Amino acid sequence: MNRIYLIILCCFLATNLYSQIDTGIKFSSESLEKAIETSKKLNRPIFIDFSTSWCGPCKKMVNLVFTDSIIGDFYNKNFICLKYDAERGEGITLANTFEIKAYPTLLFLSPELEIERKHVGYKGPTAFLELGYTVVNEEFSYNMIPNSLSDYALNIQDITEFSSFVNYLSPIEKDSLLFEYFQDIPQDKWYMPQYFHLIENDSYSIFSPLSQFVVVNRNTYSELYGKERIDKFISVLMSFAIETPKDLYGKSYNTLSDDEILTVLFNELTKIDSGFANKNKLDHEIMLLCTDVKENYNDSEIWNSLYTKVEYYNKQYSHFDEAWHNFPNNWYYRALSIIPNNLEIAGYNETVLKRAKSRLTESDYNDFAEGLCMGTVQKFAFAEKQSENSKKELTNALKILAKSYAVSKVWANDFLSGIHVSDNAIINYKEEILKNAI
Repeated sequence: MNRIYLIILCCFLATNLYSQIDTGIKFSSESLEKAIETSKKLNRPIFIDFSTSWCGPCKKMVNLVFTDSIIGDFYNKNFICLKYDAERGEGITLANTFEIKAYPTLLFLSPELEIERKHVGYKGPTAFLELGYTVVNEEFSYNMIPNSLSDYALNIQDITEFSSFVNYLSPIEKDSLLFEYFQDIPQDKWYMPQYFHLIENDSYSIFSPLSQFVVVNRNTYSELYGKERIDKFISVLMSFAIETPKDLYGKSYNTLSDDEILTVLFNELTKIDSGFANKNKLDHEIMLLCTDVKENYNDSEIWNSLYTKVEYYNKQYSHFDEAWHNFPNNWYYRALSIIPNNLEIAGYNETVLKRAKSRLTESDYNDFAEGLCMGTVQKFAFAEKQSENSKKELTNALKILAKSYAVSKVWANDFLSGIHVSDNAIINYKEEILKNAI
């Protein structure tokens, strides 16, 4: 009886092995050098799948796309197919050579190793088959796809997986990959919650195709998800644009000065929404003034300009920040931004606090003082050198915190634990702050 079971098992394994070999894409085990020889001999382009062992979308390509018999027939006939783990063996060298930074990367090369196509991210069966047709310059029509091709529909699990995957990418790479991903999704579905969630959380550039789609269809998205949410999405992307203009505009703008680029940028942003553009422009000016304060903390003109611009900002735009629960523009965060990179300016905090107290309301001053003191503690905790002057600045900051402000236990443990000095006043203030921590 056992022999019968063994024979059946062997027959099953042999049949299963044969079916795996005979269907789907047959990836060659040859080295790239050998594959190039074959490619030139047969005059076929080379297809390379770069993946990793941990990549979820890579596994979906293997399970749902590469194993499809129709795809296998087409790719085996028209390409020399190779597959590499980009983190092992020859795959490491080749990934560096072809500048592979995300997975899966689907690379199509001519026999002379010229890049014909390079796609990053998951491609469903239909889209992957179409990609292959474009490389070999054959006309592709959805009507010509055999019915046996896998019918793969995106679902919530795939979207969650993709969203986790793009977290490995730089912000700018996300836009390109997101747009590629959305090419397999009908536009009328881009309004659905799961797809807007991807756009909202992973878009970087206000000028990317997906961001522009939201901007153009702003009213529809506002009806679906609320005007505040859509306005916040657009304004946040505008602020990103202002912070990193050169990255967004590319190499052709590298010859322009920062001021010239910002002028171009604000003109473009104004076309999208003049109100948000002006809000972010003013916010940027305030940020620059905070930087100026660090270098010219005794200059009354700079301080007056800062107070005036903040006052105007609060009157015109603070309601946006309140609606969006976005508070980087209150005086707590502005105080953090004017702390010097080191604490070597004698009496810096004392001078700055006096100026703030003479101009700010009590509530704003309290926010400012708390931010300045907590920021000073953080700077000291991470400082490589701890001079006598930095100890004085730290002592004054701890004194104010111990007297007037309760900090969280998490913050206290993170930063006070990094301060190791033998000064009795500092030790006593630390203990008092820790005792009152909430």
